[in-house]
Amino acid sequence: MIEVNKSELASALPALGKLICRTSPLVFCKSIKIEAEDRTLRLTTCNLTESFSFELEIGSEDEFCCIVGFDEFRDAVKGGRNKAVEIVFEADVLQVGDRHLIAARGVEWPDISPKVEAPTCLLPENVIGMFAKAAQIVDRNEPREILRGINLSADGITATNGKELLNYSIPLDLAASLTIPLPLALMQSKAPHAGLLFYWPMENRTGFSITVGPWSWTAKALTGNYPNWRQVIPEERSLTRSISFLPEAGQELAMFLKNVPDNPPHNAVELADGNDNTLDVRAAGLGTTIEAELKGDWTNSLFISKTMLLRLLQAGHTKIELGDGFSPILSTGGAGRYIAMPFRQSHSEVKENVTATVTEQNQTNDQKEKETMIDTNTTVVSAPVQTVAPKQEPETASNPLDDLGMAIEAFKAKMKASFDEVAALARKVKEAQIAQRQKERDFIQAKRTIERIRMASGF
Repeated sequence: MIEVNKSELASALPALGKLICRTSPLVFCKSIKIEAEDRTLRLTTCNLTESFSFELEIGSEDEFCCIVGFDEFRDAVKGGRNKAVEIVFEADVLQVGDRHLIAARGVEWPDISPKVEAPTCLLPENVIGMFAKAAQIVDRNEPREILRGINLSADGITATNGKELLNYSIPLDLAASLTIPLPLALMQSKAPHAGLLFYWPMENRTGFSITVGPWSWTAKALTGNYPNWRQVIPEERSLTRSISFLPEAGQELAMFLKNVPDNPPHNAVELADGNDNTLDVRAAGLGTTIEAELKGDWTNSLFISKTMLLRLLQAGHTKIELGDGFSPILSTGGAGRYIAMPFRQSHSEVKENVTATVTEQNQTNDQKEKETMIDTNTTVVSAPVQTVAPKQEPETASNPLDDLGMAIEAFKAKMKASFDEVAALARKVKEAQIAQRQKERDFIQAKRTIERIRMASGF
């Protein structure tokens, strides 16, 4: 018998369930494989291209391997009444607490693990957090498969969507570049540990496995050549302008941007020199100022998407660098390096757009004020004799919400009456059943009495 901590086991199931496909006709796509070996309990789920495992140390020496339905196993674990879940496998039946699960037979579990010793590569601490940040950059609808993943190379971890690029400049001991699909299941685990990467050649592809703490993710790398992202990073000598601010100022700016309404189609934000070591930020007719140090020629403002600006601020970046004219921006100071393309828009064009927006808002406000004045103006007529007009109740239009509330209350009253009638009918049926049973008992009692009389009289 194996005893496992219930909370620890239950917390691992959401991540393992990321690979479950309940509509698949294949049994292994909606099952979980449970293995006990060398005082270790291993839980594994998989699909056609990925496999995900979670390991637990146990004190029992029991050894077995079985495959059961994932949903049934999850319900059995969560339905346990004790803090520890008891697991026993015997005669093709897996007992999980008080539940008995029938093991599947004849299931061919996919195996893409390396058949020989594979090269390894150490991954940094909190690598799953880096994957989660990089996944925000990836466009899942990108036609090119290679751009729907995260690239691992000797220059670090990289993700791009053609307009943005995120690079964690962490040297990795890799001889060649490797692009992995989005590790959705691995990101769900949120393990803070360092990782270990195994990779090996396969037919027309490359297989790999990433182990992070008790988790192990095995999959196939994406095919194709990843774009040469290194040439996108601007050279240091070309960065002639910069904006530097403290983390507190960055948090203040992020709060401002979250409250700014969207201004389609581009949601542009203007960053301009505010004099006296301040940065003026304007978006959708709103503005704010934060303390910042600006270097270089800031005659022309910088226009960037609100989404991109929020992304670099939430990554903790405190410095934005760019060149003169239309060039990519480089953000540093936080997690990794973030490169994005600003808008090619002149200062005069933005001024015209802002002026048009403000003018439109003013026209709307003026129109509302005129309508209000028309509704509230009254005509005063003087009369030589003061008269008292009869009191009249003002006509009020019916409120649709009040009508709806009244209709709901009426419907609730009808429903209550219907429930009362159903309850009364149920009581009558029950009374009839009791009366019928009483008649049957009386009949049987009378029959027994007659039999006793017949036996006593000798008829």
